[in-house]
Amino acid sequence: MRRFWCASLALLALASFGCKGGGLPSKEKEIELGQQFAREYEQKLPDGPIITRGPEYERVQRVAAKLLPLARKDWDVPYTVKVVQSDQINAFAVPGGPIYFYTGLIRLTDSDDELASVLGHEISHITKRHSMKQIKKSNETATLLGLANILLRGGENGEKVAGILTGVKALEFSRGDETQADEFGFKYLVGMNYRPEAMASFFNKMQAKTGGGGGGRLDQFLSSHPMTSKRIDAALRRAVNYRKGTYKAP
Repeated sequence: MRRFWCASLALLALASFGCKGGGLPSKEKEIELGQQFAREYEQKLPDGPIITRGPEYERVQRVAAKLLPLARKDWDVPYTVKVVQSDQINAFAVPGGPIYFYTGLIRLTDSDDELASVLGHEISHITKRHSMKQIKKSNETATLLGLANILLRGGENGEKVAGILTGVKALEFSRGDETQADEFGFKYLVGMNYRPEAMASFFNKMQAKTGGGGGGRLDQFLSSHPMTSKRIDAALRRAVNYRKGTYKAP
């Protein structure tokens, strides 16, 4: 899934960024990029079908209905939250609004509060435009420019292209991106009166899974959302400060 995500976004972004410098594309371009990705992903559905009913779907939509109005105040794009029927523990956000949750991750959360902490984090990657910034950096590397030349020549095996992109580490969110997504995700979490400790409790659960040998199904989420003691401590500190009334939203 991570390979597909990186490859598709990078390839689609080439048309938006080209080889020019400067700032990020317009909001309209970002939305177009996200919609292109969503169409491609939903045509292939590499990990499982999208579901539109059932308890997991209802939980996600219930939480999304509360958080998305807050997100639109920060970055007004057409958000959608879709549910993929898969035991994998995964969730990811795409520039311009699309967000995907896997049923494996939804079932891992014990409450709507924990689910809201994950959704708030994913929403924040969109509102802070993290993917667009990382793709822009990657487009400025020789590796991705070389990939563009391969694609322009045509006739290359798709697996080979995806393999090249797997090595483009700049497409992964930086620690700074993850920290900022945690901070803004917490703002969305408490903004709708969800339990402030929920983010830390979910992080602790993920850390326990890491030590417990979660395997490949878990590694996909943890590779892009690494759990560190510093990150968990920061989540706990935010919750304590919120309870004390000293929390300041970013």
